[in-house]
Amino acid sequence: MTKIAVPLVSHGHPDREPDCECAVEGAFLELVDRAEAAGWTSDEVADCLVSLSHRHRTALSEDIHMLEEITSSLILSRKLH
Repeated sequence: MTKIAVPLVSHGHPDREPDCECAVEGAFLELVDRAEAAGWTSDEVADCLVSLSHRHRTALSEDIHMLEEITSSLILSRKLH
């Protein structure tokens, strides 16, 4: 399995996103090759990866929203006591 390089710059640095893309690309292409070798078409694999990525982003957003709600509830309950 392709190794993924560690980040070289801190979170928030403008080069972080393109560095991440570069670091992950080899593993991504390996996954695509493995799926196609298993018999899935290029279009099926591409559509699947977009769908999985979208669901992952949605789950992350929901997690952030839930944490914000919990934090707000804790702050409100402390103010009431």
